[in-house]
Amino acid sequence: MQATPPVRLLLAENQPLAARLLAVLVRGLGYEPVGPAATADEAADLFRESLPPVDMALLDIGLDGDRDGIELAHELRAVRPLPIIFLTSMADEPTFARAKLARPAAFLLKPYDAAALQHALELALLNHAAGHTAPLPAALTGATDGFDEPLTMPWNQEVLLSDCIFLRERGRLVKVCLSDIQYVESSDKYCTLVTATGRYLSRQPLRELALELPARQFVQIQRSYLINVAFIESFDEGQTSVVVAGAALPLSRSYRDALLHRLRLVG
Repeated sequence: MQATPPVRLLLAENQPLAARLLAVLVRGLGYEPVGPAATADEAADLFRESLPPVDMALLDIGLDGDRDGIELAHELRAVRPLPIIFLTSMADEPTFARAKLARPAAFLLKPYDAAALQHALELALLNHAAGHTAPLPAALTGATDGFDEPLTMPWNQEVLLSDCIFLRERGRLVKVCLSDIQYVESSDKYCTLVTATGRYLSRQPLRELALELPARQFVQIQRSYLINVAFIESFDEGQTSVVVAGAALPLSRSYRDALLHRLRLVG
């Protein structure tokens, strides 16, 4: 009987000693570490190039470079869904408010031990398999948004009209069906949702809007573009652009392989 391959964990930790300890703990618990990486760019490259694919990510919020672990989490999720655990020693409210938008599967507050890490990993895998994220610890939920219930559920069937979103337009809420959205174009802190009948403005950055859209239907192809795969028509010869509903959109190499891997290619 062939042995089951270990779960592969992407590690992003900028402190050398903590990174080595994390890799040792992960390996000792029976997981396969990928990394560790000290920056978001390095971690993103490992994520996209890793074969077999990474199954889960452990991300320190305070990474080196100009992007932190929260921004990295949004980028990874835009490529494909996976459980993410944040590692952090930061307890300020603005940080946790931002982190909650990334819908982490679990939080680990530093310093942590092997038992805490094992429990967080098991909880993250179980919740991901069940299709939802784990609630944040009570100490992290009440202080940031003022609600009694933690923000624990991403895309789910309990939302009314789950096949639509509502956007503010000239003082009113306009319903836009997900099946009508051809692609999303990002500009600064805003996004434009393009449909056959019009263009709609969303006052959210692309990484946050992507969390409101089902990952099986919408795929990021470049830093500024998210497409509805149902509207893909063709790729150019060099696979540097993709035609979506008649529009030729740039296809970044860092997203291309993940997209093509999920399509049924014949011949």
